[in-house]
Amino acid sequence: MSEILVLTCPSGKQCAHLIPLLYNKGKFKLRLATHSEASKSNLKSLYPDAEVIQADITSQSACRALLSGATAVYHVGPSLHSREMDMGINMIDAAVSESQKPGSLFKHFVFSSVLCTQHRNLMQHDLKCRVEERLFLSPLNFTILQPTNFMDAYPVTQLAGQDSPSIQKLWNPHIPNSVIALRDLAEAASVVLNERENHYFAQYPLVSTLPVADADIVKVIERHIGKSIEVKTPNFEDGVETVIRYLFAGKRDAVYAGEGVDEDLRRPAADGDLRPDITRDEAERLVLFYNRRGLKGNPSVLRWLLGREPTSVEEWVKLQLS
Repeated sequence: MSEILVLTCPSGKQCAHLIPLLYNKGKFKLRLATHSEASKSNLKSLYPDAEVIQADITSQSACRALLSGATAVYHVGPSLHSREMDMGINMIDAAVSESQKPGSLFKHFVFSSVLCTQHRNLMQHDLKCRVEERLFLSPLNFTILQPTNFMDAYPVTQLAGQDSPSIQKLWNPHIPNSVIALRDLAEAASVVLNERENHYFAQYPLVSTLPVADADIVKVIERHIGKSIEVKTPNFEDGVETVIRYLFAGKRDAVYAGEGVDEDLRRPAADGDLRPDITRDEAERLVLFYNRRGLKGNPSVLRWLLGREPTSVEEWVKLQLS
């Protein structure tokens, strides 16, 4: 009998790559926790054999129902959401409750966090750090994945199709950052979930590359598409707006099309409590940080998990164009 694996944010960037590695592979029966009716319908059409549940994980009771009978959970918190920490703590507390039931099957809590949660100037890092702390203090068997910024944020195929390609970065394009290919992150997460006990109580900083500037990544893309790319850097206010659109507009193209946000970032919690909206504050801190500093990591941990070389920028661009 397949074990129940709960995944949060199943329509997001991470799970879009992870779910195909786990779906109908024999070990897990997937239970996908989605917030909206539209997302539920879309997921059900993509993965008809998965259990798709519409749940508000700001509600402790909803989290407990979500984890009922589950063996493992892969929790991805919605970055820059005002109640991201509440959601993470709710999921952990619900997992603890589930693990203490007579005859419980619960074995593993995997939390997808972020690289360098020590950067307290980045509000979303600080919030994720507090969720990590809750895991450390819990009786659960856990694994913490700490991925860096996604290589997949670069719209390679879109740029290749433009006569005069241009890309708008959110901050100074000359500041080096380590990046990760979502395919690498998904494969590493699949290894952790399938191997389970080998990864209890581990924290894995995950990057595919050593620090590399956006401007240098653009040069690789230029070489492969045979076109010069104009790199636009917005002013601070426009950069903040673009961050919010990228995260909440529902599709990546909105960043480049200039479309507005179609999410209510101040949606009330299940209990009717309307917390102060800190999303804009988080976006502002993010742009200020990346204008001067970056997230820097080493790909050795990811190399070990994958049993292969992590995806280079060069390889990733070729994959996008193929």
